[in-house]
Amino acid sequence: MFNKKFNNFIKHNQRYFDFLNYNSKNKILFEFNNWSSLHIAGSYLLKCLQEKYKADIFAYSAQPLVSRPLHMSLFDRFKWTFGKIFSLKFFGIYNSIGTKDFLYPHIDKKLEYKSKIILRKILKKINHNKDIENISIYGVKIGDLIYDSYLRYYWKETIDINEKLFEKYLGQSICIFLYWKKYFDTNKINAVVLSHTVYLYGLLARIALKKKIKVYICQPDYINSLKKNIPYARYEFINAKKVLNKIPKKLLSVGISHAKERINYHLKGGKTDIWWSKNPFELKNINRVLNKNNKFKFLIATNSFIDSPHAYGENLFPDNHLWLDFIGKNTIKSDHEYYLKIHPYGDAIHEKKFTLDIIKKFIKKYPHIKLLPINVGHKQLIKEGINCVLTVFGSVGFEYALFDIPVINASNKSATVNFDFNIHIKNIAKYK
Repeated sequence: MFNKKFNNFIKHNQRYFDFLNYNSKNKILFEFNNWSSLHIAGSYLLKCLQEKYKADIFAYSAQPLVSRPLHMSLFDRFKWTFGKIFSLKFFGIYNSIGTKDFLYPHIDKKLEYKSKIILRKILKKINHNKDIENISIYGVKIGDLIYDSYLRYYWKETIDINEKLFEKYLGQSICIFLYWKKYFDTNKINAVVLSHTVYLYGLLARIALKKKIKVYICQPDYINSLKKNIPYARYEFINAKKVLNKIPKKLLSVGISHAKERINYHLKGGKTDIWWSKNPFELKNINRVLNKNNKFKFLIATNSFIDSPHAYGENLFPDNHLWLDFIGKNTIKSDHEYYLKIHPYGDAIHEKKFTLDIIKKFIKKYPHIKLLPINVGHKQLIKEGINCVLTVFGSVGFEYALFDIPVINASNKSATVNFDFNIHIKNIAKYK
């Protein structure tokens, strides 16, 4: 069945597209991955780009230090070579999209030596976690990408800047950057097509944007063209007011009606995001979960600890664990009540255990904060009397605002930042 799906998609590409081998110096780089839904959209986009630039397509691996080690094992090298030669599985898919060759970063001794020199300079500037975000090499900012990748790769809720593991990871990340920078410097790249702008997946996007090369994010439900001032996927909200003011009133009215329909569908428990397994708004718990008293009640709507805290850039805190710990520490003597709702962790058993272990330690450290049942939904919390919500940049920003409940974002990179129905804090002193 699996091979049949591969063959059907390959036949589709062969039937509808005529990808060419131009033998040209012009190159389009396309991220090599196993996300089938992205390949469908990618096929259509790449055909248009190839015709525009008369360029050959090269697939590159963005997985090192995100989901696999920097250096391939002997067995992995064998699988990579064997897959390329015999066009197996996803190699076959990419060949049907016109891929001329497959690229994997090779780190030689010269690159390693150069990275060690840069690493020593960077380490001298890192005194706090926030300093990691400021890491730039040759004018290309990559600190946020390294930060998020480290959390995900090692399943860490935060970074210990004095840990040797972090120093090693930072050095290897510099190696990857130097490899791809050299590749861009020595090749004519016309466009880059990638899956994400977060983690080290976004590394090539940063290099390309610095060189004023076109960058596209290709997902099954959208395609973004990145710019210097919009370096993140789905970041157009940062200019939302300007965009809305340019839309003709009649068309804007249609759009608002459509948005209302989607919001109402969402509030009724419908799935409005293709990545959701469940709609957290509709979850139900038969028992009351909030204390029945007149105390002011805060909901702490946590975010994932490993899922790209820098999705839209820098927030007040460099990671979600430091944000949560700050709240716990600064509310110990408060007369208010604080309730914590765990961020949905999908169906992954590993992530579920990882999240619960962190939260249990947090609640033990700050027992004045009450952990809510996992199956309690936002409708119930609103009905029982939540007065205010604390988040970094979660979807609760628009959900609770619909019920006139204030939401305080620990970020100026929230989708609600251009509007006055949320509160966005600019500095930690004010947040405290």
